[in-house]
Order: sequence, then C-alpha cells, then structure tokens
Amino acid sequence: MTGAANILVVDDEPDILELVSTRLEKAGYRVVCADSGAAALRIFFQQRPDLAIVDIEMPRMNGLELCSRIREVSEIPVIFLTAYGAESDRVKGLEAGADDYIVKPFGKNELAARVAAALRRAALPAVKNSAQVYSDGELTIDHSAHSVAVRGQPVSLSPLEYKLLVALVKNAGQVISQERLLDVVWGQDSLEVSSESVRLYVSYLRSKVESDPRRPRLIQTVRQFGYRYTPPAAGAADIAS
Repeated sequence: MTGAANILVVDDEPDILELVSTRLEKAGYRVVCADSGAAALRIFFQQRPDLAIVDIEMPRMNGLELCSRIREVSEIPVIFLTAYGAESDRVKGLEAGADDYIVKPFGKNELAARVAAALRRAALPAVKNSAQVYSDGELTIDHSAHSVAVRGQPVSLSPLEYKLLVALVKNAGQVISQERLLDVVWGQDSLEVSSESVRLYVSYLRSKVESDPRRPRLIQTVRQFGYRYTPPAAGAADIAS
C-alpha cells in the first residue's frame, strides 16, 4: 500500500470524524467519512476502501455488525477506534474480525502509525503452500478460496486466524516460536510487541478446530518454545498443552 491509500472512517460523533480524518489526511491518506454503519456499508461497496476505522458504539448497525458484514466479502484491515478498553471488549472486536483495536483517547501519532502498520501487513504476500488444497483427515484448507473445513464442516476464520493457521500447517511437525509467528503473521513492522496476541489467537483457533480445545491435539503448545501443528496421522501428542 502507498500513502495514497483510501481510508473509510466511521463514527457517529462529528468531532471524532473531523479529528481522525484531519490526522490521516496530514499523513497523506485519502479519507472518506460515514456517520453510521449503514452509510459506511454503502460507501464500502461504492468505493472499496483499503482500510476501515470503525467506532463500536453506534445506533442501529453497530461497529461489530459492520465489521462482520465487511468480513463476509473482504479482507481489508479493520481497526476499531472506541472508548471501550476492557479486555472483554477487545476480544469481541477481534472475534468480529478486526485487525487492531485502539482505545480513545489515542496518541497524536499512534493512529497514523497503526494504520500504516495494518496496510503493510495487508500488502504482505500470502503464506504459500505448494498445493492448492491441504487435507490431513481433520483439517482441509483451500488456499485459492481462503476457506477452511474441520472434519468436513466449514468454519469461519478471521484473516489473522487464517494466516496463523496456514503458518502453523505449512510448518507441520515443527515448533514455531511466538516471536516468529508475530513476524510471519502480523508482520515485522507490526506494533504488536507482546506474545499475548499469539496466545489469544491460538486459543481462538483451538476453539474452532479442536474436538476438545482444553486438550488440543492439532495445535500443541511446546512449553518455553512455541507452538506446533501436529497432523492426526503423526500420532498422539508427547507434550503438555
């Protein structure tokens, strides 16, 4: 992405719209604003922005619903900009498909830096696999369609969940450190500096692909080292999860 990326900003507070758009325009981005989820959705289909910044608390269609609607048809980065900073609120935002979460009030340069980082991550080439379809009896990944099925049933993954799963599967049988996963999945320029994001997304994946997420067999934890994807044919786990 370049500095001329088109950013959709959605908030029902005019002051916030003006503040955010001004800061982004000064950073070199083109900005289009919407004061409701419904208006944002119309603009999204008309202009196909490169990234969306979305408030959560809005009347009628809130930000979580808007993000879910966008995720049905697009993998553009979505950043929530909201006054709700509790961990449970962040989890809801990430589960809805957001790529980042900024709590108001935000630093003068933080917003533009996070937008730039999200656009860089979106521009990274997808994790490649020599085969278009991977299947091991439990898990099927169609790389061309970006779709995943678990034991024959399709599952919905956010873009980051998908990238994390593909990175683990691509290196099946090998232990990958949390730091390496941050580089590969989030990108080396990511503002994410904590391994907590990896642990959080691993737990999301386990809830969707494991028969018993509390006793994972596919995505294993190798304590003090990282994570390993173990195909079912490889046998039982030999480490504690």
